[in-house]
Amino acid sequence: MTETIESICYEYAMDVLFSKEVTFDGAPALIIIYIESRYLQELSGFLKNYGYKMSSRQNKGQNYSLVKFELINLSHYDQPSAEDFAGDSTED
Repeated sequence: MTETIESICYEYAMDVLFSKEVTFDGAPALIIIYIESRYLQELSGFLKNYGYKMSSRQNKGQNYSLVKFELINLSHYDQPSAEDFAGDSTED
């Protein structure tokens, strides 16, 4: 999932920063992106599907924005899924 998020952000953005704080599966908890404003709605929709919300936006000039996305409910995304334990068996 992390590679998908990063790839899409780099495709839309002039510059991107990802936080070092990550979820259980490696997704960044915070994304700061410098983007052409006309692409913001499309990128926001994509990131919303991955559990992010826009927490701030600063217009930079006429056509660009500096936007901060935060992962919603980080503790929910840190819970390991059933697939993570599928191969583990303690029975002998």
